Amino acid sequence: MKYHKFRQQLARVSRELYREKLITATGGNLSLRLPGGEGFLITPSGTFKGELQSHSMVTLDNRGYPAVEASGPPPSIETSLHLQIYQLRKEIGAVIHTHAPAAIIAGLYEMNIPPLTREMLQFKELPLIPYYPPGSPELATATAATLEKHPTVRALLLQNHGLVTIGSNLREAANIALSLEEACRISILCRLLK
Repeated sequence: MKYHKFRQQLARVSRELYREKLITATGGNLSLRLPGGEGFLITPSGTFKGELQSHSMVTLDNRGYPAVEASGPPPSIETSLHLQIYQLRKEIGAVIHTHAPAAIIAGLYEMNIPPLTREMLQFKELPLIPYYPPGSPELATATAATLEKHPTVRALLLQNHGLVTIGSNLREAANIALSLEEACRISILCRLLK
């Protein structure tokens, strides 16, 4: 199967984020840019994320259309969000959107992440995207516009919806997502203990 190594990596990180409770049974999506400008791989829509395998990944071209050999489940409903980020930021190799619970709470209450630890410093500038329906063109456009306005940002909160992280590779994007969810948890606990 073409791009087998990349498919395995995407499936492995999807299962990891499911175990860590950042993505839900069918909520959340990950993508990985393919080498040589050949498009990207994305997780399928409506498929249990805790058991994703390499053959489940959907191959899309640079316009977000399924590759000719593609068959099986449809791509994530957030394909447009991933596509717009890749078109905007050529250096980005991976995009992750999760439904992480602490990030949802932080977004709902428009929380700032205080620099309580060294790791939390990276979220000093954390833009919040207003709520738009999942999979909507408005959500994709607002996300891309915010990243364009904040070129050094690697993480965004989506109001009532979770988070988006970007990285030069999938591991970097996943590490940022894990760190942001932990930063949101710490921030929420600190507010509760005031």
